[in-house]
Amino acid sequence: MLEVTEIAAQKVKEVMVSQNQENSYLRLYIAGFGCGGPNFGMALDESKTAEDDVYEAHGITVVVEKNLAPYLEGAVLNYVESEYGSGFQLKTPNQPDCSGGCSSCGS
Repeated sequence: MLEVTEIAAQKVKEVMVSQNQENSYLRLYIAGFGCGGPNFGMALDESKTAEDDVYEAHGITVVVEKNLAPYLEGAVLNYVESEYGSGFQLKTPNQPDCSGGCSSCGS
């Protein structure tokens, strides 16, 4: 199951309000592949289908195609602020540490 932190949900709500899409869903999708498997992207989506798994967390709804759900088992969506910037971070349990410069991880 996908976990969404409270701060991530709050930031998603802020994005929805700023883009006048308060009734949208947060869609996770595959944006490419790296050394640890798929890299996920996020977008606001106004619709969901029978082919989607649906996750509810802290007042937001996250949708992802059913065939991608196994990749998100145990994943955590968080919002991180640091001296280097801020943004959403999706950590999956089997994600490798690419801090050593793995070229396929984009480091």
